[in-house]
Amino acid sequence: MKKSSRPALKRLFLCFLLLYLLITLLPPLLYYYVPGPTASAPGQAVPEPTPGPALSPAPSQDPGVSSALPEPAAGPGSSDSFTLYDSATEKSLTVPAREFLMADLACEMDLHAPKEALKAQAVAAYTYYSRQRAAGGEIACDSGKWLVYVPEEVMRERWGEDYEEYRQILGGVVDEVYGQTLTYGGELILASYFAISPGGTESVQNVWAEDADKDHPYLQAVASPGDMFSDGYLSYAGFTLEELEGALGVSGLDPEEPLSGAEYPPSGTVLSVDIGGESFTGQEVRAALGLRSAAFTWEPTEGGLRFTVRGWGHGVGLSQAGAVFMAKAGAGYREILEHYYPGAELKGAGPE
Repeated sequence: MKKSSRPALKRLFLCFLLLYLLITLLPPLLYYYVPGPTASAPGQAVPEPTPGPALSPAPSQDPGVSSALPEPAAGPGSSDSFTLYDSATEKSLTVPAREFLMADLACEMDLHAPKEALKAQAVAAYTYYSRQRAAGGEIACDSGKWLVYVPEEVMRERWGEDYEEYRQILGGVVDEVYGQTLTYGGELILASYFAISPGGTESVQNVWAEDADKDHPYLQAVASPGDMFSDGYLSYAGFTLEELEGALGVSGLDPEEPLSGAEYPPSGTVLSVDIGGESFTGQEVRAALGLRSAAFTWEPTEGGLRFTVRGWGHGVGLSQAGAVFMAKAGAGYREILEHYYPGAELKGAGPE
């Protein structure tokens, strides 16, 4: 009697399945585990992520004026400029847009990152600050801390013999996307960005205001799993009960359960948590305790708590680490921007 061929077919199917998985998963795995450049700006050992919103208004603080599109840029040599206030020098200054974008990019990203990620960041920054410029007032920066803007001489001093290389990188990136902006409904979007997500970005209404999604529907929660392989993804912080009470303005914390009732969306960001009989948002706890993000858990220690924090930043909009991950996987800057600002339209770009 002829034996059934089903076991052989099953083994053949499993072999093909294994081969398919190796082909599809090996490149990402190599990306994950092959060391790459860190997330710091050239010359910095550890980054202090300063995505635009670090010094910029949240939607609830936004002036609310019509974010009209800027005058079409004539190119890198046009009269397009930004007015800044540098807290390091306590001076106001007007900087040509190309120079400003190059400096801001140097403050925000590791210049060894893939070019497409740098281009996505440059477009987001130009959109963000053009919107702020349309609202009036000066843009806050701190050249002493490399926040938003640094002058050329500061770059030269930090980078030394690498200065020309980094300037060429910056100039090349900015020139390729200069004048391109993101819009929604014909107006500039609030192109917020941050350093590292906990595995996905957060919806704007969960971070800044309950109804903010009505004005900014493009700031939705999207997946960003590659962030978890970035330097700085995990951080830890410990506090005594007395330190927690002082920072949060509460008293009589229960040593057995000082925090309780945490509410988490799928992203892992804490929406609310009960502390000492009061309800706090995750962002309030983050600000009070100086945590890197509001995506945290905690465990008791002797006389206090130890927090485990995932990600770095407010979590809304473009994840810089996620942009790097996508670019390394082959995505272009347009695809990156479409992913992190769903529904927004890229203006000023030529055909693909």
